Amino acid sequence: MSVSKSKNLERKLDNFAKEAKNELNNVCGSSLWESLGFVFFDQLDDSEKIAKANFYYGQLQIINEIKFSI
Repeated sequence: MSVSKSKNLERKLDNFAKEAKNELNNVCGSSLWESLGFVFFDQLDDSEKIAKANFYYGQLQIINEIKFSI
């Protein structure tokens, strides 16, 4: 992969990660989930919030795996 394509991919992944973190902060009401991980989601009061938090946390995990492999 060329350097420019690699940098473009990294920028896109960073944007996806930023969006996922913003959504997690909104769903959780704080950034405390960053230190506690997915265990924090069990403390949420709504099953829809838990599902949304798990979805975005899963996205972050995938993004981190992709970034690690490039």
